[in-house]
Amino acid sequence: MKKEILSLLKIFRNSLAFTYAWLVLCSALAFAAGGNTEISISYLFKLLILCAWAALCFSVCFFSDKLRKKGFIFCLTLFYISFIPVEILMFYSMKFFTGTGNGFMWSIFAFIVAALYIICIITDRFIMAKKAASYTEKLNSYLNR
Repeated sequence: MKKEILSLLKIFRNSLAFTYAWLVLCSALAFAAGGNTEISISYLFKLLILCAWAALCFSVCFFSDKLRKKGFIFCLTLFYISFIPVEILMFYSMKFFTGTGNGFMWSIFAFIVAALYIICIITDRFIMAKKAASYTEKLNSYLNR
């Protein structure tokens, strides 16, 4: 149990560092492209909260021993259910969708989520089905270094 918790904390740390660094860089580029040269502390804090929640959901859903046994699609669905509502709330608080948003913005968001989910299911069912055991073994050996 202690080894699993340490492993989850390590995965959480690594995924938080990667996502936060990446999103801060993307935000800086987007702000600069829009002519805004200042990023507020509250925006960076909200971005940190979003990344921390994503890292926690990712770590628990995909690397917890109990959940991993239920299969990739189960883990992916649980990740989507636990992360997307918080992501939407954070997008609103960060003013990505001003007001109530419009139908076009929500359509793009829904299309991206649905397309990624369908791509993952197709990949899991048709491409990875034959190679799953090999990849799992390699991933476990990498994580247990």
